[in-house]
Amino acid sequence: MTINKILRWVVLAGLFIIPFIPLLVTTSTYFPFITGKNFAFRVIVEIILAAWIILALRDKNYRPKKSFLLYAVLALMAVTGIATIFGENPYRSFWSNYERMSGYFSFLHLGAYFLVLISVLKKEKEWFWLANTALSANGLVAVYSFLQLAGRITIHQGGVRLDATLGNAAYLAAYLLFNTFIALYLLSRVKINWVRVIYGLTALVDLFLLYHTATRGVILGLLAGTLVFAGLIALLGDNKRQRLIAGGVIAVVMIFVGGFWLIKDTSFIKNSPVLARFASISLSETTTKSRFLIWNMSGQGFTEHPVLGWGPDNYSMVFNKYYDPKMWNQEPWFDRSHNIFFDWLIDAGLLGLLAYLSVFAAAIYSLWQNRKKLGLNAALLTGLLAAYFFQNIFVFDNLTSYLYFFAIIAFIHFVSIEAEDKDKQELKNKLSESQELSINIASVLVILIFVGCLYYCNYRPWTVAVDLIRALNPYTTSPEQGLVIFKEILNRKTFGSGEAREQLINKTIAVVRSDKVSNDLKMQYAGLVDQEIKNHLAIYNSDARSYLLFGSYLSAVGREDEGISLLNKALELSPKKQQIMFELASAYMRKQDAANTVKFVKQAYELEPSNTEARKVYALVALMTKQFDLAKQLIEPIKNDPVYFTDDRFLQLYQQMGDTTAIKEINDQRTRADKK
Repeated sequence: MTINKILRWVVLAGLFIIPFIPLLVTTSTYFPFITGKNFAFRVIVEIILAAWIILALRDKNYRPKKSFLLYAVLALMAVTGIATIFGENPYRSFWSNYERMSGYFSFLHLGAYFLVLISVLKKEKEWFWLANTALSANGLVAVYSFLQLAGRITIHQGGVRLDATLGNAAYLAAYLLFNTFIALYLLSRVKINWVRVIYGLTALVDLFLLYHTATRGVILGLLAGTLVFAGLIALLGDNKRQRLIAGGVIAVVMIFVGGFWLIKDTSFIKNSPVLARFASISLSETTTKSRFLIWNMSGQGFTEHPVLGWGPDNYSMVFNKYYDPKMWNQEPWFDRSHNIFFDWLIDAGLLGLLAYLSVFAAAIYSLWQNRKKLGLNAALLTGLLAAYFFQNIFVFDNLTSYLYFFAIIAFIHFVSIEAEDKDKQELKNKLSESQELSINIASVLVILIFVGCLYYCNYRPWTVAVDLIRALNPYTTSPEQGLVIFKEILNRKTFGSGEAREQLINKTIAVVRSDKVSNDLKMQYAGLVDQEIKNHLAIYNSDARSYLLFGSYLSAVGREDEGISLLNKALELSPKKQQIMFELASAYMRKQDAANTVKFVKQAYELEPSNTEARKVYALVALMTKQFDLAKQLIEPIKNDPVYFTDDRFLQLYQQMGDTTAIKEINDQRTRADKK
């Protein structure tokens, strides 16, 4: 077998393994549903990219053909790269973290994946088998999902929303959305009836499972994509029968949506965990209101950096700076705006959004330029792009959805240049001795570069993800061993150091408070934390969450003045974040500084009086500082609410104060609540 054939088979093997990545769950690593998949993808892409570069140097036939789509993808990569360099935190923009692994480094791998796909898969049958490989992997995910549905495997997020091996219902929903359309595409291309039945059943199974993810954004995207597909056929169908069927599909969707809306308040809908989520959609719903608040914050952030944005993965800075106190009853930290427009405006500014939209524009243009060749599938693939785009207005991308998106646009590129390739003869590639020598030298350099990348960019951070789990396991790792592991992790200086420092803080607090650990070991932990606080803030010096974490730690271990200094910096970066004010109040309380304690809890409460936690903390501080009239005024509106009388902090404080009347009142309320 020649070198070129070996290289081609290496590339093909990697491309056909990638569809199985969504099945990978690495329980031995930090964020097991994220890290394993992403590291596997990066390693495979780096191997096939190295093989493809050498192959392309040796054989001109494996170099990418020009197309509008290729230019659009390259433009998106370039703009995102510039935004990374000039962003607020280039380090985080490039590397991201274990929870997301979505920085520019990952984006470069997706771009490389696209380049390899369009350069190596030259025949329709190769794409056909890649699509079937994806559906085979999809079948295994479906089996896993049915086992969850049957209660044989635990749903990882809890509740009833399927998440399979993706670990997140929204991620699984997007995965099923793509595979549904792929199955329908293949159904339209084959002529053998029993094979068509298999594809049809695959699409139906995926739709059934998609429903049980209860992911509203993706299901609404599916409906939008269906309407786009049917609408295009109704307008541009080749015959009357096609147009009538398409019109019928549109009517069915509209009747379904309208009928659902009419019966959304019935007991049948309310008793269904899935349907109830859709029935709850309204402008006044908590999730909807929070989305509008986040989008408003995103708009403010965009006006500050309109051209190139804040840099990829830096949305948390926008969230902190423009935080709206009305978000108090949502999760405390958002790192995405949950809207594709705002995500791109924040990540890469107006240029980034335009570059992203240009990919869709180029894809749709390419589809309809080849409408005669694709037939109804031009409308089907347009419907898929519409469904994917629409769902991203409410959710955000992850590795799995990006894998499918880049594969789909790579296929559209193939369709756009397929006719051109058929008209051209294969280029001859007889190399002279000097060319062979130059290519061999270049090949060695490519291999060395990629081996270095595999080690430093993948293996080392992978070991950190594994060792973090070891360091945190109290059953297999002693505090002494944990300290050694943390030192090894932090000495590797990978992008995982940030999350390792956060876990080191928690571990150190537990060690410091333990009676079973020597003072010397406690001092060693504390010394390591002191060193790592400086290292962390040197990189993440605009991250309010980091200052809050470290300030809270210092205050908790009796170093209140140092903690207050960092907490004030956190408040400077996020001036309306009540959580920071609570920590400042706690620090001042430890210093027995009543004036500042009251100052910060009052400030937190007045920012958003509907915040029940702020109200309760203010009331507790008022009781402790003997401002009884103020405490009564604050407690009165929630006096008969479980949010008050089930809060043990009040009972404990009343016991310390010897207020038997208040104690009896709370106990009576708890008794009455238990009897209901």
